Amino acid sequence: MAELYKKTLHKSQVPAYFHVPYVESGYRYSQQPWTFYIYSVFYNNMETLNVWTHVVGSLVMTSRLYQIYITFDLRDPYTWPLLAAVLSFMAMFVTSSAAHMFSHKSMAVNCCMFMADFACIGLYGYGTILTHYYYSLDQYFLDSVLLRNVFYFGSVLAVLSCAFGSMSKAIVHDLNSKRRTALIVSGLGLIYILSNVPIMHRIWNSEWTDGIVHHLKQMSSMIAVCFFYSTKLPERLSPGTFDFIGNSHQIFHILLVLCTMSHLDGVVWDIKFRQAFVVPRPPPSLWNTFGIIFLICIADLVTINYFYSAFKDRTMCKKHENNN
Repeated sequence: MAELYKKTLHKSQVPAYFHVPYVESGYRYSQQPWTFYIYSVFYNNMETLNVWTHVVGSLVMTSRLYQIYITFDLRDPYTWPLLAAVLSFMAMFVTSSAAHMFSHKSMAVNCCMFMADFACIGLYGYGTILTHYYYSLDQYFLDSVLLRNVFYFGSVLAVLSCAFGSMSKAIVHDLNSKRRTALIVSGLGLIYILSNVPIMHRIWNSEWTDGIVHHLKQMSSMIAVCFFYSTKLPERLSPGTFDFIGNSHQIFHILLVLCTMSHLDGVVWDIKFRQAFVVPRPPPSLWNTFGIIFLICIADLVTINYFYSAFKDRTMCKKHENNN
């Protein structure tokens, strides 16, 4: 069995559904026991670094959670948006690691787990909205229509991010499709733009503090994430060369961890040095922090179930056509 863990396949030996653009080798056997895929990440294949980069992200979030615990009083509702955000970030890293770990188990498992990954990406985006609109905005927004409704807008965009990603997996199978890339990037992009309105407003007003420096780092990292995800560089320049290490997916995983670290650095700075300046409205509560996240999860489950059913129907139709 150990030899099987080490052996990888060429893209021509696996179904087209598993093909990754410009990655020619490093694929694993499908229809193996679940433990096979767990053990396989300790050997070199195309998913090894994709798994471990987000395992590192999960460990970083665990460390940040501990730092928050010893720095702030978590019984104070004022800290709940930060706590909810860190937990949503951790959920995204864990889910992404699991999706990549079991990506070759079967088409159905691949589809379902990456839909869950997209759902947690939406949660990640909502976590950034929670923290920026509770801790990082200026007084200009305190009585605005945007602030009164931003958490509802954000929750809708989080579910849309899940829906767009699920649609890309269930309907648009071709990973080279520009439509698929547009669906995924737009889902993340809309929620990210809304999240950073308070930061951009502070920059527009020429605020240059240590907190803004951290926020600029996270914005630069996220722009780089979108760049590498959309362009598929460097592997598109030399297909097959970056199958195991150095491809765009691994790069943007690392950048996303750095982005998240900078985001939390900026938010914690804002909490420590701007809480006397900004009075959060509405006040944090279980409902508008963890409650809305719970409702987003329920809506995501319904969304995933809908598109997964569409995926199964589409797959069954293709099998029927092939049998005929």
